[in-house]
Amino acid sequence: MLRISELTSFCQELVEAVSNLLGGRTINIMDLDGTIIASTDRSRISTVHTGAKHVVASGHDLAITAGNVNNYPGAKVGYNMPLTFHGQIIGAIGIFGIPEQVQDLTKLLKIYADKYFELQGNMEAKLVDLSLRSKLFGLLTAENADRKNIEDAMELLDVSFIFPVQFVRILQRASHPEAIPFEQILSSLFSRGILDPKHDFWSFEADSLSIICSSKVKSSDLMGIDEMAGCRIIMPHPASDYDSICGASSASLWISKHMDAKIVDLSDPMTRLSYMLYWTAYSNSDIIDSFIDEMKRYLDERNLRKCMDAVRSYYSADMSVTEAAAALGIHKNTLQARVRRAMEAAGIEDYPISEKIYLMRLIHIRLQLLSNQGTSEDDDTNLLRVR
Repeated sequence: MLRISELTSFCQELVEAVSNLLGGRTINIMDLDGTIIASTDRSRISTVHTGAKHVVASGHDLAITAGNVNNYPGAKVGYNMPLTFHGQIIGAIGIFGIPEQVQDLTKLLKIYADKYFELQGNMEAKLVDLSLRSKLFGLLTAENADRKNIEDAMELLDVSFIFPVQFVRILQRASHPEAIPFEQILSSLFSRGILDPKHDFWSFEADSLSIICSSKVKSSDLMGIDEMAGCRIIMPHPASDYDSICGASSASLWISKHMDAKIVDLSDPMTRLSYMLYWTAYSNSDIIDSFIDEMKRYLDERNLRKCMDAVRSYYSADMSVTEAAAALGIHKNTLQARVRRAMEAAGIEDYPISEKIYLMRLIHIRLQLLSNQGTSEDDDTNLLRVR
């Protein structure tokens, strides 16, 4: 429940602002105990207004006149009304003056104050919800999941998982001209029935919206939403229990940092293959760097890039020289010469074709990873730069 006593600063600003609009009239706001917590007559703050106690207890307005003011110690002539939040009385508000003259003003003031407290209470509830979600997300993505604390937090949020669950991380491309706020994306997902508030969990993190879905959500379900323009969607393997949610979250973080694809859904076989290649290039950097070092003995940076672009285009076109050359806008002979030069520089020109394709893809990915990190060492696992 909203506690008006915790909003004394605002209440004081409110009475002073409204008082100026009403010709300097004295306005008081009281808590459930009848204590004045805000007043334009600051000498009355922290004193007890027994008329306000009567208003809170009865739930009715109270006109205090010259004839009955002695019945309400601590009160003065004026009109007092209960303040409410979601139908519950949270305090009282009153204006000093002859009741017949200030009654209508008090009613208008009450409407304004009630509306504010409704907005303030909703904001407070939202902040509590966001804080609890952030805490639960931290518990879910920590190693050695604390199941008791997780289940306590989920009970407070009234959420329960049906395993296996799908971890989804949605990231905003900051430079995208059509970037949509995460709140709007989340609202759209719920309104379209893609998410179930009883069994799906979400949390806003620093640069992403993280979702844990009990339903069998697919990347195609998410990309069917118009508001997804400008977003990256990452969906690692489903998590079978609380412990594996941590692994799914870690995988999504790694993917977001090292893979550039707009959609990375590991339920897709080709995406799994790409993920495997990227991870191999990342985790076996020393071996792949030895091939790159060898290539750099014969090729400067500019020619290395040109040769690797030719290799990438050649294999992407299923080794069609014509298509690969056309894609790069160069002559077929030029493309063949660059591919051959890359193989020779790496010392793999005599390797079987499958090994050449595999190594060249790893070398290309490794160079891409190094380029993405600006040739600096990776903070997480000390990726070695090319020597």
